[in-house]
Amino acid sequence: MNAPFRLYGAELSPYSVKVRSYLRFKNIPFEWLQRNQARQEEFARFAKLPLIPVLVDADDEAMQDSTPIIEALEARFPEPSIIPDDPALAFVSALIEDFADEWLNKAMFHYRWTYPADQESAARRILDMMFDGAEAPEGLEESIRVRMVGRLHHVGSTRETAPAIEGSFQRVLGIIDQILADRAYLLGGRPCLADFGLAGQFEQLLSDPTPGALIRAQAPNLVRWVERMRAPSIDGAFASFAAAGAGLAEFLRTEIAGAYLAWMAANADALASDAPNVAIDITGARFSQKPQRYAAKALAELRRKRALVADEALAALLGETGCDAVLLGVVSEDAGPDEAEDHETGGEDDEASDD
Repeated sequence: MNAPFRLYGAELSPYSVKVRSYLRFKNIPFEWLQRNQARQEEFARFAKLPLIPVLVDADDEAMQDSTPIIEALEARFPEPSIIPDDPALAFVSALIEDFADEWLNKAMFHYRWTYPADQESAARRILDMMFDGAEAPEGLEESIRVRMVGRLHHVGSTRETAPAIEGSFQRVLGIIDQILADRAYLLGGRPCLADFGLAGQFEQLLSDPTPGALIRAQAPNLVRWVERMRAPSIDGAFASFAAAGAGLAEFLRTEIAGAYLAWMAANADALASDAPNVAIDITGARFSQKPQRYAAKALAELRRKRALVADEALAALLGETGCDAVLLGVVSEDAGPDEAEDHETGGEDDEASDD
């Protein structure tokens, strides 16, 4: 019997391995189909946009974008749940997952295509994936490398912004490793949405020479967690909001409020005023890039979800850490006609795609 789902993805796509990990945790039968040259025509029949992952069901109905895929499956297959019963804790999980998808991805893409050893490693692996071990055209590996390096500006990666991106990554590394020192997953004994989002990015970072060496040297708990997230299981209950929140306060303050939400708010303001550039200071380092319509849509969705949770403990934590200064604002939900273009490199992107 054929599996009820087919997941088109790639080992070098953080969003593909994110959805694959989720399917494994839920024990939902699926067929993993690596996107390659031989499968391109098949893939194109289901993909409205040339981006991965794409999940196709038994009726040939397709879904794209990792978070909506997981949300749709969670409604259909509620157990074992990745959503804490406490709405406040569930929102914190959603906030961290969004941080992973839209901010930590900048570090992943930056390291992969900035440093020569990482460029060579990634281009070679992409070529192997595209041709599934068969001989590839001469010069294509270098063409892939040049093309992807040329797309670094999509995530705001330049020589000038490198200190901001790498500084944020190093701080996240230390904070997450400390959180995982005494628990199996971010919010306790079972994985939540945030685990899947962060692990997808960190698995890629671990696979690349430069950030992989940093992670292995500085974050042994995180390394073990990434390995666990390849096929996660339940090791206990979710922690209480008080216990989880205390461990997450520094993360929320320095990286989510101080970096990610600060950028999201500035990005929304830039789009509203038709400014050509977004620039913020992150602990003394300058980060700037072209405004991103998809990020404005993501912020609108976060604000919508935040407005649904009336909880004093959540308000206290998000107020004290500075998150609510952004989350309680208002931004247009219209991402505009170029939404997919804005999200192409920083989001659900197949790095080997020529589209």
